[in-house]
Amino acid sequence: MNKINDSLVTVFAGTPLDAGMIHSLLEEEGIPAFIQNELMGSIAPWQIVAGGAGAVKVQVSNMHEEQARQIINDYNLNIQEEV
Repeated sequence: MNKINDSLVTVFAGTPLDAGMIHSLLEEEGIPAFIQNELMGSIAPWQIVAGGAGAVKVQVSNMHEEQARQIINDYNLNIQEEV
């Protein structure tokens, strides 16, 4: 990662389970992704608010942000169709 032009952006915030799924989807598509606050979900799961304070976050390089958000949107649409 070129530190001058790249920065990490949060593309997802939620529960540890959902963050793990999103992380896997992004990695399968060749997008390097990082999970932030992963241990917080294990240590104090009652403090995790999906998308809010204490949420587990998935971050990617700003160069991959648009593609990552599209993958996440497609995943969310598929989940809604199954319900």
